[in-house]
Parts: sequence; C-alpha cells; structure tokens
Amino acid sequence: MWHATLTAVSLTAAALALCLALGKALAARREPAVLLKVSASSLFLAGVIFLLATPAVYRAVDTTFGAPHLSALLVNTVGLLCVGHAHLMSVLWQPGQATGTASHRTVLAWAPFYAATVAAMTVLYARADPGGEARPLLFAPDYVRTPDAVAFHLVYFAMLTAAVTSTARRCRALLASQGPRLTPELRQCVHGFALAVALDMLHVLCVLTAMAGAAGGMRLEGFAEAAWLTTAVSGLVANYSLVRLSFTARRRERRDYQALRPLWQTVVRADPQLVLAPGLLWGGWDTRIALSRRLVEIRDGARSLSPWMSSAPARAVDQLARRGFVGFDLVAAQAAATLLYAAEARGRGLPPADTDMLLAALPGEDVPAAAERAHLVLVARHLSHPVVLEALVHARRTVAASQVRR
Repeated sequence: MWHATLTAVSLTAAALALCLALGKALAARREPAVLLKVSASSLFLAGVIFLLATPAVYRAVDTTFGAPHLSALLVNTVGLLCVGHAHLMSVLWQPGQATGTASHRTVLAWAPFYAATVAAMTVLYARADPGGEARPLLFAPDYVRTPDAVAFHLVYFAMLTAAVTSTARRCRALLASQGPRLTPELRQCVHGFALAVALDMLHVLCVLTAMAGAAGGMRLEGFAEAAWLTTAVSGLVANYSLVRLSFTARRRERRDYQALRPLWQTVVRADPQLVLAPGLLWGGWDTRIALSRRLVEIRDGARSLSPWMSSAPARAVDQLARRGFVGFDLVAAQAAATLLYAAEARGRGLPPADTDMLLAALPGEDVPAAAERAHLVLVARHLSHPVVLEALVHARRTVAASQVRR
C-alpha cells in the first residue's frame, strides 16, 4: 500500500514536470532566453528524479544494470543537478545578472564543488559495493553500518545544504532588494521557489532519521521512503512557482487579445488584405503569437487609414475634456476618435482629409514600444466611450461646415 502511494505520487509528479518541461522548451525555442532554457532543463531533471524514485523503476534500473541501489546514485546525482539549476536561477534573477559577468563568475566558482561532489559520490558508491537484493529507496538505512555508504550520503547532504542555503539567501536578497520593486506576482513566485528549495532539507532530515534509527536497531525505514514524498512536494511547489508567471502572462495575453478585437475590426475592415496569412497550426494555440499578429495588423491598419485621419476628432475630444468631462484617458480617446472617423470616411468612399486638417501623427503613436500594447488596449476600450462618440458628432459637423465654406 505504501509503495502504491509512492508510485502514484512519483508518477504524477513526473508526468507534470515533464509536460511543463516540454512547454518551457517550446517557449525557449521561440524566445531563446537563458532563464527559459534553465527552467526547462530543471523541470526535465525533476521529472527524471520522480521517475527514478518510483519503486518499480528504482528496482528495474538496478536489475537492468546489475548494480544494487544504482538508482540511489543516479537520483542523488540528478537531484544535485536539479538543485544546481535552482541555484543558477536564483543568481540569474538578481538585477542585471542575466547577461552579466557576475553570473559567470558564480557558475565558475560553484561548478567545481558540484563536480567534486558527484565524483565523490560515485567513488563512495563503488567502494560501498552494495550487494544482494536491494530494497527500493532504502540504501541509507540498509547500509548504515557501511562507512562508505554513510560517507556517500553525508557528502551529498553537505553539498545539498550549501546549495540550498545559498539559493535561499539569494531569494531573500532579491525580495529585500532596493532596486526595481518586484510585482506582487513575482514576489509570490520567488517566495514559493525559496520554500520549495528549503523543503529539500526536510528530505535530508527524513533520511538522517532513518539512518539513526537503523544504527540504533529501530525500524524507521518509512522515513527514508517518505523522504521522496518531501522531494515530490518540493518539486511540485517549485514547478508551480516556475510556471505561475507564465500562466498569469498567458491569461493577460488572452484578455488583451480579446480586448483588442473591436479596434482590430475597426482598422482592418476597410482593407481585409492587411490580415496576415495563417501561421503554423500549433501557433494558433500560442496566445503570444496570436497577440503579436493582432498588434501588427492593427498597426498596419492604422497606417492605411492615415490619409483620412483628420485633426477634427482629436480637437473635439480636447474641447470636451476642457468642458469638464472626466473618467477617460485623453490620448487614448483622441486616438480612438481619430481611427473611428478615418475608418468611417474611408468606408463611405470619402476623399482623404484636406492638407490643412490632416493629422500629422496618430495621438499616442510616440509611446515607447514596451507600452504600445497597453496603449492600444486602452484605445480599444475607448471606442465606445460617450466622449468619443460625442466627439465624432462634433467632428462630422466641423468637417461638413468647412466643406460648405469651400
């Protein structure tokens, strides 16, 4: 029953980690950022740990290679690499470290310790020379009277403790940083990640308890097996922390994609050829690609309407604002009114705006690239605003009056 629980938990955690790793790998292929690559690699390693910690897989690996408890060496090695990835991410998260030389120096400083630990564990495992039938996950208590096996675990625990401590301190420094303030979502992500890494110490305590019990003649093997449940919990918390921001960003992208639809319809209705050709089938499931395509089409559509962009709608919005109308963004309202008027004029087959009334640039066109998406979403939300609709009425009257005078 106990092994059935371990199997169910380990396989579930492995499936989740590997699926998330695949998603991160696809994201890294689209956007080759170092953090995405490290995150994908970390999730893949976590999936491997959970698979090896499954009792049936543990026993199968040992049987296949004819080396009892070989899985213990493999799990500890992969576990150390996984913690090393977490350690590296905590370094890269520090302000200005993602592409800086400081992160390279940190990697070069810690890499020899990780390599020496793996080499030492390999030598100690070989010297311990475990034999007979191996009970899954019980290498520590079963060989507690073998000095090399004890040293094997102590070396692993020492390096694990050092890496976890360094990672937790870097996360704490990031939360207390006097630099750019972290968003609430990012703070929650860092808190969760630090908690997940700290849970690895519970694994150490469980294994040490099982070893102490075995040395004293008590049967506490359940602690050694339960240690892998703490590892699973740690992995799940870390995985959730790593993908939390991605899920949040995806929801925002989907929300903005829908919010931009009225604006997209307004600017491309007069020229459907502006719509980009369909992309790859799998790209249709990627909200970031869909949102980027929509933003490109909106920009192209706005440019195609520039000959009909009269200054009358923007002036009308400004006049209404001076009269005391509140509850709207002036620049976004002017852009919305200008685009609505230009799309209507072009749709009705009217000639382009007169030179003296032609708008030099769409209001808000000079916003920084990083703020363009938020600006266009705001413009889209102003398309049906009462101030914009009233400004259109004033603009039509002004243009009609100027044409009569001519």
